[in-house]
Amino acid sequence: MSTKLTFFGGVGEIGGNKILLEHKDTRIFLDFGMSFKQSSKFFSEFLQPRKCAGLTDFFELGLLPDIKGLYRNDYLTHMGRPAEKRSVDAVFLSHAHADHINYLHFLRFDIPIYCTQTSKTILQVLEETGSSNLSDYTTACEAFQFYKNGKGGLSRVTRKNGDFVHERNFIVMTEGQRVKVGDLEVEMVPVDHSLPGSAAYIVYTDQGTLVYTGDIRFHGSKQEQSRKFVQKAKAAKPSWLLCEGTRIDKTEKDSEDAVKQKITKLIAESQGMVFVEYPARDLDRACSVFEAAKANGRKFVVNMKLAYLIASLGDEAPFCLDEVKVFVAKKSWGLIGRPGFDFDVVEKDYDTWERNFIFGANAVTCEDLCRSPGEFVVSMSLWEINQLVDIKPKDAVWIKSSCDPFCDEMELDEERKDNWLAHFGIKKYSTHASGHASGVELREMIAEIKPGQLFPLHTEKPEMFIGCCERVHRVENGKEYKLT
Repeated sequence: MSTKLTFFGGVGEIGGNKILLEHKDTRIFLDFGMSFKQSSKFFSEFLQPRKCAGLTDFFELGLLPDIKGLYRNDYLTHMGRPAEKRSVDAVFLSHAHADHINYLHFLRFDIPIYCTQTSKTILQVLEETGSSNLSDYTTACEAFQFYKNGKGGLSRVTRKNGDFVHERNFIVMTEGQRVKVGDLEVEMVPVDHSLPGSAAYIVYTDQGTLVYTGDIRFHGSKQEQSRKFVQKAKAAKPSWLLCEGTRIDKTEKDSEDAVKQKITKLIAESQGMVFVEYPARDLDRACSVFEAAKANGRKFVVNMKLAYLIASLGDEAPFCLDEVKVFVAKKSWGLIGRPGFDFDVVEKDYDTWERNFIFGANAVTCEDLCRSPGEFVVSMSLWEINQLVDIKPKDAVWIKSSCDPFCDEMELDEERKDNWLAHFGIKKYSTHASGHASGVELREMIAEIKPGQLFPLHTEKPEMFIGCCERVHRVENGKEYKLT
């Protein structure tokens, strides 16, 4: 049996990676993410796939490949299909961004999932703090099941019914470790990206070696990891390279250090409060903002989701919670900061995971920010921007440190945010460094690794890889490629 590759996402688009590698009797997936491009053709924030339909909507609209033995039997039986035996030996995750992990929810409970410890921690945090219906990442509760209640009738299963909750089979990989999965041997190699715990993979077969870059850059705090990966990939003499190409058309090389310097300067020139918008789990950027605030004698304020992630990562986090303030936003009845209410009354406004923060020594509220606006640099996004009504900022600055909108919905969100800023007279500035290597850096990397064949993915411009390698494939979605 030959070695085969099939791409079920990441083709002609940025993200959505789902790559099936088959060798002899072994089948593994490299990532299992959500395609935002394909999903947005049919769905929006208020129009979503039907829970009651199980996987039907996903199969019908090409969001997931209909592969036997891959998906949860609780979903399949609800759809009227028979239960199936497992057909996939493992899934290897490059990192925990949604376009690489979001559809883990639908996978069988018994499929081993390989990743770094940091990626697993992020998945646990996403599961515990998220509100998505697709957040069964590290544990999974059986869906569409009933149990006999105390009255002898049927009740629907929830996560409170522990017998129906399953721990997914996560296997944590460390740098330099090789694992044997059937007829394959797989090595995890850390790389620099805008999310901690990111990895590339080298897959060894008796027909040749395959390298998968995941998402990669060379300008973040862990850029040396990416350089080491290039040397390790080169030494493996790969027959096949699966290379991301988000910024293959860009010639300029980004710099996280330049972003930090500009944020530091903008804070120094500001009299009032400074708000900084950046990707939610980009801890490199969070650290840049933290250091910029510190250099200006200001206190960095993070939201509770970021605080929970930092606490969960422990020594892997770039700073500890004791060094920052935690913004406790008003929720539900909005009792935080109002006198006369005991803790047990106020805490009902918040989810369980938030309650350790609401009366912590470093907690700050809208009232605290309002009293001393010049003391703080505050993490803020569109999803918390309504708190400005209570903060009442004056002479404030908003620093957008995230990518520009790349779809209609993001354009509308940007317009809404600008309306808020205009209403409060907040000046807006921008500075950003991507989580991805430039085209110049990608070409240099490919020339150094010298693969026999190149498969561009995670790019809207695969044609720009032509000439990077003697044989460059124009990848098609769902097409099977026999590796020779």
